[in-house]
Amino acid sequence: MPRRLHPTSRFSRRGALAAVAVGAGAVGLAACSKARPGSTGASASSKGPATPTLSLTAPHGLDAVLPQDALTVAVNDGTLKSIVVADSNGNAYSGQLNGSTWTCDRAFWPAASYNVTVEATDAKDGPHTLTASFTTAKVETIVYSPVYVQQGLGVGMPVYIQFNSPITDKAIRADIERHATVTTAPVQEGSWGWVENRILMWRPKNYWLAGSTAKVSLAFAGLVVGDGLYLADDTNYSISFGEAHVLRCNNSSQYMGVYQNDNLVKNLPVSTGTAAHPTLSGTKVIMEKLTSMIMDSSTYGVPATSAEGYKLKVDSCQRVTWSGEFIHAAPWSVAQQGNTPSSHGCVNVSPTEAAWLMSFTQVGDPVEFTGGGPSFQPGDGVGCWVYDWDSWQQRSALV
Repeated sequence: MPRRLHPTSRFSRRGALAAVAVGAGAVGLAACSKARPGSTGASASSKGPATPTLSLTAPHGLDAVLPQDALTVAVNDGTLKSIVVADSNGNAYSGQLNGSTWTCDRAFWPAASYNVTVEATDAKDGPHTLTASFTTAKVETIVYSPVYVQQGLGVGMPVYIQFNSPITDKAIRADIERHATVTTAPVQEGSWGWVENRILMWRPKNYWLAGSTAKVSLAFAGLVVGDGLYLADDTNYSISFGEAHVLRCNNSSQYMGVYQNDNLVKNLPVSTGTAAHPTLSGTKVIMEKLTSMIMDSSTYGVPATSAEGYKLKVDSCQRVTWSGEFIHAAPWSVAQQGNTPSSHGCVNVSPTEAAWLMSFTQVGDPVEFTGGGPSFQPGDGVGCWVYDWDSWQQRSALV
């Protein structure tokens, strides 16, 4: 499972540049030279060319490099041929060398050690290997969490990333998206989009194909997300999708069709919300399945002791909004199911059909509500399907 991140303390900025010269005789730094035959390996002698040395600098010092810092690399008494920057596990980072400035293609991990290996030649083209190291600063980080990281999801569940602090700057959002990839099998067109300021989702153009898989790579460690704030970790995971289930509930007819692979399996009589407590229209997604739960009207402002209040144990509950809409067993409204709206916004189903639905559905199955009612708002659940494809693509910061 992807791990959650924990904030660390802010670093102390340093104004001075730190530099290191690496070569034969340097103290406290690993350096080696492949001297030509007959060379002593000393910095200079009458018998051969001077031994190259490596100068490595960073804006905040080599013991407090910020994740986005570039490195300045110079070879004295020689010519730089190549540079490799690798973490303590030997994983090399790609980057671009422009003159003497080396910029990593991604951010460095905070509070981590890195090794620099430079291949150089001396004045007579003799090969030399020069090394140095640096450490990135401890910085303040914010937490992000992939949600619904599991197998056998319904075809309406997007790749879902939640941040514990708002991400409002479009440039920062775009940088996050550039460092997040989704690889699907089979290949399906899709796009990232932001739902409110804390939630980033990737959804295909249409519902996932049954049996699909998605590999998610989040190269987020070290990305700047605010003034002195960073993301602290990378995450890689895979999810998979089961049968193509779609529920279609009509708030007018009071029936809900249950489909598998576009074939009608059952058409269930239901009772949805009254005019005073209407069921929201739009496409929602099953987010949670509970064998039973206590439903309490006081959680949304109606005292349990009032005429319209309640507090009771309810079976076979499937959540579709954070504000409290569920599909659930309702033995008290069987007479109204199929003909009359009678609920406080939930979809009432008979105990027998509710139990069957619990065995049939998957977390992530889409539920399409038509037939009237106020619109479901994207932040009140898994709201990516509220948008048509063109509108969803506009939710990306890369547009």
